[in-house]
Formats: sequence, structure tokens, C-alpha cells
Amino acid sequence: MGIADGIKRISYSPLIGACIRPIGLRRIMQWTYARVRGNPDVVKFSINGVEAILSAGTPHELRCIEGTWFSETEMLSGVLSRLRTGDVFLDVGSNRGVFAIFAAKVVGPEGTVLAFEPEGTAHNRLIENIRLNDLHNVRVFKLALSDIRATRKLVLGDPGAVSQSAHLGNDMGPSEVVETADYDWLVGNQSLPIPRIVKMDIEGHEFAALKGMSATLSNLSCGALFCEIHPFSLPKGVTADQVIKLLQELGFDSIQTKKRSGQLHSVATRNDAHCSFRNPRDPQCAAS
Repeated sequence: MGIADGIKRISYSPLIGACIRPIGLRRIMQWTYARVRGNPDVVKFSINGVEAILSAGTPHELRCIEGTWFSETEMLSGVLSRLRTGDVFLDVGSNRGVFAIFAAKVVGPEGTVLAFEPEGTAHNRLIENIRLNDLHNVRVFKLALSDIRATRKLVLGDPGAVSQSAHLGNDMGPSEVVETADYDWLVGNQSLPIPRIVKMDIEGHEFAALKGMSATLSNLSCGALFCEIHPFSLPKGVTADQVIKLLQELGFDSIQTKKRSGQLHSVATRNDAHCSFRNPRDPQCAAS
């Protein structure tokens, strides 16, 4: 990592953000950072030899994109390392599409990315980023995944924050009305496929969304789930341990968690998923 990259990472430190936020300097600091760094219309990122182009037309959008990149690179790398050409990848809480864009390039034209993002601004930026990368294997859904089909309130959170915190709930503040659906229903009634890899980051609604796709996740074709658990945003009566227990009940053989800024990055994998649906002549299957 170069010096410039190191300075960028420091500027996205939660500690720095916590110091700036109370004194009302966030907008000024975003503008100053963009002026010093240079605020291009788009930014390019590369990981594991794959490059993506992402829209960054305003100082705030630049901070959102870079903030996501610096905080999620480890999980993104883990996701991409498991994806293969022709796979189906499910991105729950796609936001501006960092995971979806990279995944679409890895799975190729024969694969499919299903990107769910209910929040209006992020949904529009997701579509724009798909266009910028000239991708035709991404299906975008303006839906929030849950355990029921309903009309719900999506609280938008702090509009000036780098981290996107839109979440289903009844909190006060700016909000949108969105549709929710359970993924198992979409599989049975809308013919959506069983994904091989799932990523989920939905700000405390993960327990309900996981329950709503329990049949999907129990399918042996689903080999891994990368889930960001938000212990302090979970509904009353639901704990992070209950989320982990649910993953165990869904048949995942290995569940690893790592604490990060008050959240738990969880990776649940199924040992026999690879060979349960891929070509048995694959060397990885022959060795198992």
C-alpha cells in the first residue's frame, strides 16, 4: 500500500469521523478532501486483477465509494475468491454496487448477479455503475429482502454519512416507502435462481432476511454466505448469537466471525457445496 493510499485509509478511520461529526465539519471536510485529492467523475478500483469503474461526481459520493472500498475490501476479496465463471451471485443490500460490479466481471456473461437495493439514490447509482462498466449480466431489484412480502418504511439515516445506513424500521427522520419480499417466495414464484454465493449487508434486518431465504440457503448448491451482522441494530429480542445459530441450523459447516467497528463480519461456508452441483471432473472435486 502506497503513502497516498495510506493517507486515504486514515481519513476514513471511524475515530476521525467520530471527532469531526460532533463539531459539524463533515461537509467542509468532504469538500476539502475532494479538492485536495481531485474529485473525478469516476474512480477506478482493482482487486485480484479485476477492475471496476464507479461514479463519484460529488464530494459526498466520492467519500461514500472510497469509504465502502476501504472498509469492505477484505470481504470483497473473500467473495471474489470463491466465485467462478457461470456462478449466480446474490448481493443483498447492494448499495452503489461495489460487490455487484466486481462479481459480474468474475462470473462473466454465463453467470448472473442479482442485486437488491431498495433505497432510491443508491438504486439509481447502482444502475449507473452497471452502465459505466457495460455489464449485461446484472439484474437489479428495487426491493428489500425480508421474511414477508409487505410495504415497509425505509429510514434513510444520516444523509451526510459516508457509511450508508438506510434500514427498515419506524425511526424518526427522512424515509421512503419500499416493497419487501422473502427470497424463497421469489425463487418459487418469480423463478429466481439459487445463488452459489450470497453477500448480505442490510443494517440490522439480516435475521428476518435470512429467515425469508432459509430454503434457499439450505440448498446444497448455496456454498457460502458473507453476512455483516449489526448487533446494535437488530430488532429487540434478537441477538447476534441467534443470527449465528440460524446459520448453523441452515446447514453451514463452518462459520467464522470477525469484529469490526461494532459489527460482525460473518462467513458461513458449506464444505460439500462445490461438488454437489459442479462438474465432477473438476480437479477440485476429484481431490475432495
